[in-house]
Amino acid sequence: MASQAVGRKEPQDIELTVIGNGLCLLIAAAGLLAGSMTTNLSLAYWREDIVALGITVIMGIRLVRSLTDAMAQYQEAPLPVHQPRRAETQERVNVQPEGVAAGQIPAVSSFTPDKVVEEVVKRIETQKAEAAKKNKFTN
Repeated sequence: MASQAVGRKEPQDIELTVIGNGLCLLIAAAGLLAGSMTTNLSLAYWREDIVALGITVIMGIRLVRSLTDAMAQYQEAPLPVHQPRRAETQERVNVQPEGVAAGQIPAVSSFTPDKVVEEVVKRIETQKAEAAKKNKFTN
């Protein structure tokens, strides 16, 4: 049990630790940018920004540590070996083309001028009938 406690502790989700430390460093840097040193463009105001400086340094160190831990963990991890799957002969199905006729588009019927005139007359008459019905209800 004591030997387990002495061993190096590796977190399971090292990527989340790196991302979290990076975001915390960004927030600390934003606080530093909003501080007195940046506003007055002088290092003489470092005492007023000591908290932001401290947090930035601490988060920078934690980010570097978590990055090195992540790189070490990925170097030690074995590469996954991908073996191609072999399909079993029992599951294979031979697909044979069937005698299916290709779909055909029906021939376009050509309209004669007389048929066109008849269709237009029918549409005009139906529109007049509908208009007459609407006028009966409104009057």
